[in-house]
Amino acid sequence: MTLERIIERGLELGLEAVEVYANTSESNTIKLDDGKLESYNIREIFSVSIRGLKDGKMAYVNSESLDDETMETVLQSLVKNVDALDATEPEFMYEGGSTYVTVPEVKSDYKEHTTGEKIAMLKKLESEALSKSDKIVKIGYCQYSETSQKATLINSKGLNLEREMSYISTFLGPLASNGEQTVVGFSGDININFADLELDRLVSESTESALSQLGAGAIETGKYPVVLKRDVASEILSAFSSVFLGDSALRKMTLLTDKVGTKVFGDNVNIIDDPFSDVALIKYPFDDEGVPCRTKNVVENGVFCGFLNNLKTANFLKAEPTGNGFKAGGTGAISASPTNLYLKEGKLSKDEIIATVENGIYVTEVNGLHAGLNPISGDFNVQASGFVIKDGKIDRPITLFVVSGNFYEMMNDVSEIGNDIEKRFVGVASPTLKIGTLAISGK
Repeated sequence: MTLERIIERGLELGLEAVEVYANTSESNTIKLDDGKLESYNIREIFSVSIRGLKDGKMAYVNSESLDDETMETVLQSLVKNVDALDATEPEFMYEGGSTYVTVPEVKSDYKEHTTGEKIAMLKKLESEALSKSDKIVKIGYCQYSETSQKATLINSKGLNLEREMSYISTFLGPLASNGEQTVVGFSGDININFADLELDRLVSESTESALSQLGAGAIETGKYPVVLKRDVASEILSAFSSVFLGDSALRKMTLLTDKVGTKVFGDNVNIIDDPFSDVALIKYPFDDEGVPCRTKNVVENGVFCGFLNNLKTANFLKAEPTGNGFKAGGTGAISASPTNLYLKEGKLSKDEIIATVENGIYVTEVNGLHAGLNPISGDFNVQASGFVIKDGKIDRPITLFVVSGNFYEMMNDVSEIGNDIEKRFVGVASPTLKIGTLAISGK
């Protein structure tokens, strides 16, 4: 059954509006172990998500086949599902005719390179990492991946859109040992062109990360000035990004409800959701509802500017849709989600920020972040590792300490913001941050 016929048949069955989202994705992953091919996995997936609207209620069904018999069964089920719903908030389906920003094509050249070239690249990464030091004893993981996706979105209201993207990624994790302790380093790169993969950086960053952790000790419990590595600051911002979403306001799961136009963070904090960001890998002309995407100031000079909305949450909040309606995981359900959400850069480098700390902590890794935080209250309590900062310089590695605080209080205590936001980031990003004080639980 064609996509157009699916819509026709849904209308014949009594639905007021029908939408079809067809997605074709491919992922290829190559893993090496001790210079030998460990695995080469190829995954191709086709799926179609169909949404039906009736009496302000929206139901959805998914299928991996378009054959007529399967589609008839799926559409009958969709009608039953929407009739059975007892919705409290009305749902909407977007009409065609909007103008969309033209974004640069994200298309990788990976098909122009052979599997042999890709394996040779991974072998080179392993070999160069092992040669960095005799304390680099093994490569824990060495992986290369290719991802491509093509999505088609059409509905009975005249919407007809298509989006396509492809990119590659490489990750390297060497193990370092001093005989008593074994630690793992990490570095990764997400890129578009195979020749542009930053292999030298992967080797140097991952091995330095591993070697610098050897001999890690403890830290006295107390409150310290804390510098958050950009990766850690990005993880924390991502973990709490739900507080900016219209879904959270609808469900009363954010303290920012009724705070639009109110100062909630420090004056120097600016958070932007920019689907066209120059430093992000992927650009978004439209969301999964077909709404045109646009750049939004989420927090400007500490003032909360408004929630990121899909059609449903925009109606609930009596606000404009912001082009942030995306499908949740592999489901057909639409929820509000960021496009490219980032904290605006400052002027100082990471080293210049560290130089401002007389006696503090540089946090380079956190574990169990989602298990150790409360997105409603903003409280977090996570295990971490990093370094002592003494007289403006990295002094010694430390591990097995816990960082505790509150997201809202922390964002009111940001004293310095770095200029080192990750290039080609995906999803959420932050530069290095210096926090006035955070609670550290050590020995």
